[in-house]
Amino acid sequence: MCAMTLYGMLNTGLLGVYTNKVAMSVTAHNIANANTPGFSRQTPVMVTNPPIYLSSMGGSGRSLSFGTGATVADIQRIRDEFLDLQFRETSARLQYWENIYSNIHYIEQLFGEPGETGLRNMYDSFWASIEELKSDPSNEAAKAQIVFRADELINTMKDLDYRLQELANDINSEIKLRIDQINGNLERIADLNQKILTVSTIGGSPNDLLDERDRLLDQLAELSDIRITTLANGQMSLSIGDKVILNGSHYQKIHLETLPQTGDYYQAYVGNSPLTFGDGKMKALFELRDEIIPSYRKQLDEFGLYLVDTTNLIYKEGWDATGTIKGAQFFTDISTQTGFENSRLFRIAGNVDVFHSANINYVTSNKTFYNDPLIDLTDPNTPFNIFSISSSDVLSGSSLPISVNYDPTNNAIYLESTSPLEDKLILDLDGSFFKQYGFAKKEVGAYKIDVNNVIPGSLSFVVNGNDYNINFSNETELVDNINSNAGGYLKAFENDGYIYIVPTEKVPNYDLNTIVLNDVEGSLSQMEAQRITLDALDISQPTLNNLLGSHNTLEMSINGIRIEINPLKDNIYDLIDKINATNTGVTASITPQGKFILRAGNFIDFDMQNVTIKGPENLFKALGLIETTSNNIITLISPNMSPQNIEERFSKADLLRIDNTIGIINQINVSQNLKSNPSLLAIDLGYYDGSNYYPTGPGNVSVWNEISKLKNLSILDNGRIGFSDFLANIITDMGVKGENAYKMRLNSETLNSQISLEKERVMGVSIDEEMANIIKYQQAFNASARVITAIDQMLGTVINNLGTVGR
Repeated sequence: MCAMTLYGMLNTGLLGVYTNKVAMSVTAHNIANANTPGFSRQTPVMVTNPPIYLSSMGGSGRSLSFGTGATVADIQRIRDEFLDLQFRETSARLQYWENIYSNIHYIEQLFGEPGETGLRNMYDSFWASIEELKSDPSNEAAKAQIVFRADELINTMKDLDYRLQELANDINSEIKLRIDQINGNLERIADLNQKILTVSTIGGSPNDLLDERDRLLDQLAELSDIRITTLANGQMSLSIGDKVILNGSHYQKIHLETLPQTGDYYQAYVGNSPLTFGDGKMKALFELRDEIIPSYRKQLDEFGLYLVDTTNLIYKEGWDATGTIKGAQFFTDISTQTGFENSRLFRIAGNVDVFHSANINYVTSNKTFYNDPLIDLTDPNTPFNIFSISSSDVLSGSSLPISVNYDPTNNAIYLESTSPLEDKLILDLDGSFFKQYGFAKKEVGAYKIDVNNVIPGSLSFVVNGNDYNINFSNETELVDNINSNAGGYLKAFENDGYIYIVPTEKVPNYDLNTIVLNDVEGSLSQMEAQRITLDALDISQPTLNNLLGSHNTLEMSINGIRIEINPLKDNIYDLIDKINATNTGVTASITPQGKFILRAGNFIDFDMQNVTIKGPENLFKALGLIETTSNNIITLISPNMSPQNIEERFSKADLLRIDNTIGIINQINVSQNLKSNPSLLAIDLGYYDGSNYYPTGPGNVSVWNEISKLKNLSILDNGRIGFSDFLANIITDMGVKGENAYKMRLNSETLNSQISLEKERVMGVSIDEEMANIIKYQQAFNASARVITAIDQMLGTVINNLGTVGR
C-alpha cells in the first residue's frame, strides 16, 4: 500500500500499535518470570519495514523513499554463552570438591581423632598394657589387660571398617539415583531439542524452550563435565565424560551394571563401553567409592595384617609362665578362606634358625684394614689376654682354638675357630683386643678374687634345681673344684694374680644372675671377691659365611634390582637392610629365634607372586626358604609360577596366604583361649644352650620386649615406617586431604558465585528496567494510536466533506 495515501499512513500507525503492543507483551512476560529459575530476559528486535520509492510530484523527477513503519522481527533471549560455559565448568568443580570435602570430613569423624575413642588411643592403650606387664611379669591382671586391650583395638578397627563399607554402599546407592537423574534430564533435553527444531523450522523463537534446556544443562553440569556443540538450527550434541550421548533428539541411555568381585558396585556404561566421568558430583562419588574409601580400608587391612603376623611370629616362639606351652598364637589364623587358587601370598618364613647355623666359625671385624696386622693370639708373647671358656675347657695362649686371618680382597680381618664358637665364650680380659680391632662384644658378669686373699672355705649354688657344693683350702683347689664340681655351669681360671669365676654356655644368656649363690660361710666376702663385667665376643649376629660356608661374593635380584652380598662382612641384618632398600615392595625381617621372613607390601598388593626374585639356590636354602640346594642361580618366585609350583617349592617354609579382597581386618580375633584364660599368655622366649631353646622362667618377659619394639620398627608401608607412625600418617593424610578439599571447595564456590552473579546480571530480569520499558512502549503505543485517530479524522474529512459546495 502506498505510504503516501491515507490508508498507507493508517497502516503505518497500525503497525506502530502492533509493534509496541508486542514489546509491551515481551516486557510483561519478563516481569512475570522475574523469579523463575533459569529464565532469560527477552527483548523485542524492532526493525523498520521496507520503504517505498516513488518519483516526486515536483518537477525535478527525483525518487523519494517513503517509510512504511516498524515491525518486531524477532524476540531474542539475553544470554552470554561464554558465561554459561564458565558457570557449568565451575559448577562441576564446586560439586566435585563439595562432595569430596563432606565425605572426607565424615571419615575424619569416624576415625575419632583426636579423641578417647579413636583408633590411635586404642592402639596406645594396647601398647601401654604391654609396658605394664614388662614392669611386673607376675601380675595376672596385666596379662588380662593385654588381652582385653588387643581385643578392644581389633573391635575398633572392625567397627571402623564396617562404617567405611556402609559409607561406600550409601554412595553406591546415590550413584544409581544420580544416573537416573541424568537419564531423565537427557530424555527431557532430547524432547526439547525436537520441539525447538519444530519451532525454529517455522521461523519462531523458542526462547522459553531454550531456557528450559539450559536449566537442565546446568543441572547436568553439577553432576559431570559436559561438552556442548550447538548447531545453527538450535540443535545440539552433548558429551558426558568421555562419551557423546546425545545428538539432537536422539540420546543413549546410561545403564548400570554390577561387576563380579566388586561387591555389587554399579559401573556406568554407554552401550557396551564404560563411561568415565571427568568432573562434577559423579566423579566425586566414583572416586570416593572406588579410591578414597578403599584406600583407608586397605590401610586398616595393612595395619591389622602386619600387627597379627609380626605379633604371632614372635609370640609362637615363646613359652607361657609355666615353661610348658609353646607355639600358640596370640591372634587367630588369618589364612585365606577361599583357597590358595584365589589368594595372595603375603609372607614366606624360613624354617631354620639363621642365628645358630650348624656351626659358627667366623666373626669379622667391623673395621677396615689395608694391611695384614699379623696377629697371632696363640703366641705366648701376645699382649692380649684372650681366654676360651666352655663347659668342658678353659683355654688360653697356644691352646686357643681361634686364629686371626686377613682377607686382602675385602681389606678385612676375621676370627676363625676350629670348633663352633657358639659352644664357647671368648673373653678379652684386658678389654683391649676387641676394642682395638673392631670386633663386636658383649658384657658378661664374673667374680674376681685376688689369689692372696683366698682362704679355706666353701661355696654352694643352685642351677635348674640342682645343688652344687665347692669346698677348697687354697687357690688351686678353688679353681680345680669349681671346674670339676660345678656341673659345667661355672669355670674358673687364674691370670696375672687373680682368679676369675665365669658362667659357661650352659647358663642362659651367660647371665650370672640366674645362678643362686649360697655363701653361707661368707667365703666370697672374706676373700673380698669383686663382681665385675668382662668383654666377651658377641656372636649373636653371625656373618653369612657361617651359613654359606664360603667367603665368595653372591648376588640376588628383585625385579631386576641387584643385591650384592658379601658373606665375609654381611650378617643377616645387612641382608635384610639391602632387601628393604630396593623399595620393590618386598620387605625382609627376622624373628627373635632366627626365622628369616619375606613379606609383600602395598606396592605389590601384598602378593609375593607380583615380583620376580632370583639368586643362588644355596643362599635360599641357607635362609630356610627351600630344601634343595646347589650353586645354581634360580628363580625363587615369579608371576609365571603357578600356585601349585609355589606350594611345592616352599613345602618346608611357613607360608601365609590371604584372601584377595578388602576387609581382612574382619577375620582378625584375639585367641579365644587367651580371652578365656589370660594366664596362658606367652611371655618367655627362652635361651639357646648351643643346641636348642629352653624356657628361662616366669620372670622373663622377652616375648613382650620384642613385640613392644614393633611399635616403631619400620615394617609397614613397604618397610618405611612403624605401627605408630603408620597410624599417624593415616590421620595426617586424612587431615591434609580434608584441608585441601575445603580450600578447593571454597575457591570453587567463590569463583562459581562470581560467575553466577555476572551471568545473572546479563540474563536476569530487572524490575526497574522493565518498568521503564513499559512506560517507553506505552508512550509509543499511545502515540501510534493517536496517529490512527488523526488519520481517521482525515479520512472522515475526505469522505464526508471533500467536494461539498457550500450553500
